[in-house]
Amino acid sequence: MWIIETRFMYMSDLSLSGAGYTTGADGEYTLSGPVYNRFENKKITWETGEKLNVGVDLQFYNRLNVMVDLFQEVRSGIFLERGTVPAFLGTATTKVYGNLGKVRNRGLDLSMDYTHQIGKDFFISAKGTFTFARNRVLEQDEPDYLQYPNLSRVGRSVNSFLLYEAQRLFIDNNEVKYSPEQLLGGEIMAGDIKYVNQPDANGNYDNTINSNDRIYAGYPEVPEIVYGFGFSAQWKGLDFSVFFQGTANTSLVMSGFHPFGINNNVKRNVMQFVADDYWSESNPNIYAAYPRLSVVEYGNNTVASTYWLRDASFLKLKNAEIGYTYKKMRFYISGSNLLTFSKFKLWDPEQGGGSGLKYPTQRVFNIGIQMTL
Repeated sequence: MWIIETRFMYMSDLSLSGAGYTTGADGEYTLSGPVYNRFENKKITWETGEKLNVGVDLQFYNRLNVMVDLFQEVRSGIFLERGTVPAFLGTATTKVYGNLGKVRNRGLDLSMDYTHQIGKDFFISAKGTFTFARNRVLEQDEPDYLQYPNLSRVGRSVNSFLLYEAQRLFIDNNEVKYSPEQLLGGEIMAGDIKYVNQPDANGNYDNTINSNDRIYAGYPEVPEIVYGFGFSAQWKGLDFSVFFQGTANTSLVMSGFHPFGINNNVKRNVMQFVADDYWSESNPNIYAAYPRLSVVEYGNNTVASTYWLRDASFLKLKNAEIGYTYKKMRFYISGSNLLTFSKFKLWDPEQGGGSGLKYPTQRVFNIGIQMTL
C-alpha cells in the first residue's frame, strides 16, 4: 500500500549535522555539515479523481428489489516518493515527493431483497449483497530502465504481495552447494526453503537470491469480492434469522507464528501443523508444511515468500437468532461468528496473516428478554 507517514512536504527538511568527513595528514580533523533529508516541493497538490457510475434499480411484483451499479474511478496525481532519482546526482538518501501515481478501480455492486407475506401468520424476507472491485496501478515513478521488471508495480493491485518465489525445500547440502547463493539470512542447509532466481530485463541470471528476486504473487490482501446473504422468517410468535458473510479473491501471508522466537526474551510455542509435518533427517520431505527447525527465527525460512502464501477466502455464519414473542415480552437466543468455512484452517483468515494469533475471533452467545411498554 502507499502510505506516506510525514507532513509538510512543501517544506524542505534540513539536518545541520547530517554529513561528516575526516581530514588532516593524520586524520585528526573531523568536520560536519548540513544535509537535506527531504527537498521541498511547492507544487504539491491534491490528487484528483474521475468517476463513472451506471446503475439500474428494478422492482418485481412489489416483492423483489434488485439494484445493480457498475463503477469506475481513476485517481491521478497520487502523492508518492520519487523513485527515479539516480544515485550519481549525489542526493544520497534525500527524499523527494510529488504527485506521481495513478490508479484505476472498477467493479460492480449488486444487492437484492425479497419480502413476502404468506397468509396471516407467516412472513419471510431475504437479502443478498455482492461487491466486486479490482484496482490496478497505472502509473508510478519507476525508472524507465528498471533492471528487474518483476519488481514493477505497474499493472498490479495496490494491495498485492511482493514475495520471494519458493520452489520447495533443499534436498541435501550438495544441492545447496550447486544452487544460487541465497542471501536472506543464516547458513543455508538441507531442509531450508529454496527460492527461484529471477532473470533481469535482459534475461540474465546473477546466480544470487536477494531482494531483486521477488515477484508479485497471489490475490490482494484486501478482498476483491465481498458478499453477504441472509433471511428471516416469522410464524405467529416465533421468529428466526440468519446472516452469512464472505470474501473471495484475497490472500494472506503467514507470519508471526514461527516457533521458538528470535531471542531468549521472545519465545513461541510450536503450532500443531508444524509439529505434525516439519523437515527433518527422519522426515526429509521437500514439500513439508514447515522447513528445517532452528532454535532462533531463521531469516531464510521466515521472509515473506510464496511458501507462506495462502488463500484467505472465507464464508462465515456471522449472526443467527431465534426468538419467541409472548404478549409484550420477547425471549431470544442469538450468536455471532458461529461457523467459518475456509481453505485456511490454522486461524481465522479474516484476521490476516499473523494477527489471528493475537486477536482470535470469538463465538458470542446471548440470551435475553425484550419488553415492550
